[in-house]
Amino acid sequence: MDLDPRLLRYLLAIDRAGSFLKAAEALHISQPALSVSVARLEDVTQMQLVDRGRHGAIMTEAGKILVRHAESIEAILEIAGRELEARGRGVEGPLHIGGTPLATGSFVPLVVGRILEENGNAAIEVVEGTDEQLMERLLTHKLDLVISNVGQRPAPERVEVIPLFTARSVIVVRAGHPLEGRQDVSLAELACSTWVMPPRGGAFRKQIEALFTTNGVPFPVHLVEAAPFSVLKAIVERSDGVSILSDEFLREEIRRGVLTAIPLQEHIASRQFALQKIAGRQLNSLGQRFVDIAMELASASQTEAEHSVRSGQSNSRKSV
Repeated sequence: MDLDPRLLRYLLAIDRAGSFLKAAEALHISQPALSVSVARLEDVTQMQLVDRGRHGAIMTEAGKILVRHAESIEAILEIAGRELEARGRGVEGPLHIGGTPLATGSFVPLVVGRILEENGNAAIEVVEGTDEQLMERLLTHKLDLVISNVGQRPAPERVEVIPLFTARSVIVVRAGHPLEGRQDVSLAELACSTWVMPPRGGAFRKQIEALFTTNGVPFPVHLVEAAPFSVLKAIVERSDGVSILSDEFLREEIRRGVLTAIPLQEHIASRQFALQKIAGRQLNSLGQRFVDIAMELASASQTEAEHSVRSGQSNSRKSV
């Protein structure tokens, strides 16, 4: 099917304007010429694309599909223009990264920090959102890359998934907390503790709620809900509150001795994190460098985690 991008632009204008007359005025063409163009597009697709009625021009389901792709084409052209402008100023990029709160609060800054060490002339934007928000922005080319939890739902066919690491959920407390040094801890033991958790509605919060329900433990009454991730961590660091977080995103704080991770006796599924990008879309040099550094850091982190597990097992056998 040979679709003319110019005709898709006309269809997009009609959708936004809500009528042929207003769209024609915005496009600076005559209304009859616009009608002929849409008729030509309907001939090519062999489908009705626009319902014309007294309430204006409304896209059919087929029309909505073409409008969605027209928006993607528009976004790609805007990206191309911004990249050329940046290149003209001697700046590499731009690169638009999206991540869930855990990713933007920990892993993404590590990657961006490495990039800036290598090249201070980089234009990078980092945004935070839910899985659904980030995927919508990726599919419409408003984001180049997304780092989020995968595996809970299949990725769209157009999306390439690049695995990064597995994050294990653990109990987290401040250094010097009464629980510090414990080999493990149960939910029942923490029933009277003050908990610090992400707000309701997110995927990780739902997983935590299911953990309590599955194990027959009442959900905490003493509860502090905090976002973003940096605020949640700061509260745990400065109080006797406890939280459940992914150890992968606390590696730096644990290394510095600010926070302590304690394995939970009850089973909670690990979370798989990955980079996601539009399949077949070639990233600019800055985007490709982000992918390379992310994979390098993830690999090193997983190796370190496996070494820690083996060391822990060895120490346990020695103590026995």
